[in-house]
Amino acid sequence: MENEILEGKKLRYSRQREIIFKYLKGSLAHPSAETVYKDLKGEIQGLSLGTVYRNLKLLEQLGKIKCVGVFDGVERYDARINEHSHFLCRSCNELFDLDKTDFNMIRQAVCLDKGFRVSGIEVIVSGACPHCKTKE
Repeated sequence: MENEILEGKKLRYSRQREIIFKYLKGSLAHPSAETVYKDLKGEIQGLSLGTVYRNLKLLEQLGKIKCVGVFDGVERYDARINEHSHFLCRSCNELFDLDKTDFNMIRQAVCLDKGFRVSGIEVIVSGACPHCKTKE
C-alpha cells in the first residue's frame, strides 16, 4: 500500500495500516475491530485497539474497506467492496458473502419519490447457516 490521499492531504505510509488491510483482504469472516486486534496483536508490536479502530475508519474513508453493519452491537468490516450481499446467521452471528444477488431486479423493484438517486444497495439476509440449521 503506497501513500494515499485523503481530503487533499497526503497520508504517510503505515505498516500497521498495511497489515490490517492485508488481514481484512484475506478474511472471509467480516471481523470486528476487536477481532482484528486480537488476531494481529502478536504480529504488530505495540498495537492498540484504538490504533485498529483509527485505521479501520481511515481505510473506510479511503474506500478500501466497508463497514457491513452493526451486529450484536459490534461493527463488522469487509475488504470486498464490490456490490454483493450478505447472509447473517442469527444463531452464531457469522456473516457470509452471497454472490448471486440480482441487484438490477432490486433497483427496479425499489420505488422512490422523485429527487432520490440510488448510489448503492446493501442486502443482508438472515436466518440459520447450514451448520446451525443442523443443530435445530
